[in-house]
Amino acid sequence: MALIEVFHVTASSLPIDANNSVDIPQGLLVSLEGTGDVQPAHGDNATQLPIGIAGDTRSTGVTSFTPESGSARSRNPKTSYEGALVTGAWGASQRFTENRVSDGYNEVLASGKMTVYHSGGEFWTDQYEVVQSSGSVLATYASGTALFASGAETAGGAPLGEPEDARSGRFTDEASTANSTTSTIIPVGVTLTAPTSYPSGVPGTETAFQSLPEGGNSLAWGTFLHVKLLV
Repeated sequence: MALIEVFHVTASSLPIDANNSVDIPQGLLVSLEGTGDVQPAHGDNATQLPIGIAGDTRSTGVTSFTPESGSARSRNPKTSYEGALVTGAWGASQRFTENRVSDGYNEVLASGKMTVYHSGGEFWTDQYEVVQSSGSVLATYASGTALFASGAETAGGAPLGEPEDARSGRFTDEASTANSTTSTIIPVGVTLTAPTSYPSGVPGTETAFQSLPEGGNSLAWGTFLHVKLLV
């Protein structure tokens, strides 16, 4: 699970090359190629601005998708499976599984289309950068912080312990001049809640969300950023 939809305005079904080798995890910001196909958003590309959030996953099954900030867990669909199930006492043992075995993590394979949420909404997503593009500055996500699409992929995460390198199309607090018209920087979202463990509803002690419908103490789906979408 990489995206939790709290509220959305529009969910479009847009064409995508299902066999393209570039992975697009659910919850990533996306844009359109010149051909009209969905692609990861590039924060440093002024001609192809972000249009929304990916609601499906296109995967080659060779890379992990989530920074899982603070948990040191990085999923790799090729060697494991998608969702974590607790199989041991106290949550000490977990087994990974996937929802649709036939698709092999490529949820756009059958239709050649991807669900894209746009025109506003409220989401929890684990597709955000832990560090800025420099690789030495932690990203800061306080409530009300403007959010932008990350730029080209760089190998900058390791120095601060991020399990994965930077990925184009993730939410970040780092504005790029390419995301602008004239002198106005255009954000894609606003932070509602800083990255935090999101409760799964399975009884446990990792999270204590009294204000969410799940309520009480439970094991976590992972670490998610709570965003208001502006695009």
